[in-house]
Amino acid sequence: MARTIEDCEAMLRVLAPGFEPLELGGIEPPRCAVAWTADAEPLVRACVENAAGLLEAEQIDFPRTKNTYPLFMREVADIHRDLYGDHAELYGEDVAVKVERCLAIGDGEVRSAVRARDEYREAAAAALDGYGVLVTPTIPCVAPRVGVGDAALRESLIDLTYPFNALGWPALALPCGTAEDGLPASVQLVGRPGDDALVLAVGRLLSSLLRGTPAPP
Repeated sequence: MARTIEDCEAMLRVLAPGFEPLELGGIEPPRCAVAWTADAEPLVRACVENAAGLLEAEQIDFPRTKNTYPLFMREVADIHRDLYGDHAELYGEDVAVKVERCLAIGDGEVRSAVRARDEYREAAAAALDGYGVLVTPTIPCVAPRVGVGDAALRESLIDLTYPFNALGWPALALPCGTAEDGLPASVQLVGRPGDDALVLAVGRLLSSLLRGTPAPP
């Protein structure tokens, strides 16, 4: 949504009146945790682990979301229902397939997903207890070529970010080095609800640290 962290902060000032950036210089830096690096391709994993090391992040077992995806699909359906009904021919084939899948989600599936989300919030909060920020890969690979990839690949690109959309937790994605095919890797920083300023401040710190260190081998 923005090229720099400072631009993110400026955007939040507009979107969330009362938001103020946080400077870490006057406070104790938060403990950081790291998870899900094993899900990433080797060079992406190395870049993310390098970033986590700069923050002295500790490895934890952070849970994965289960059975909450119908909530996202219902949101997609609500947004596109009328437009798709009137102008389906204007949608690309891959998007149309996804919209139709979302339109097929039933109320019972959504109710089950709400219960699953509530359970996931409890498990996630317990896993991050004692830590201020969680570090993960943003996506498990580098960007695929345009036009390449099936539905499973496309869904894998949100596999590590969607959980925090479901939770309603703030997250920031940053470039963290060069990975497979000479393309950039991305690291994700996540905080608890209301900790947007903390996530951005840690992101500012990490960006500075990354500029001062060589890329991992």
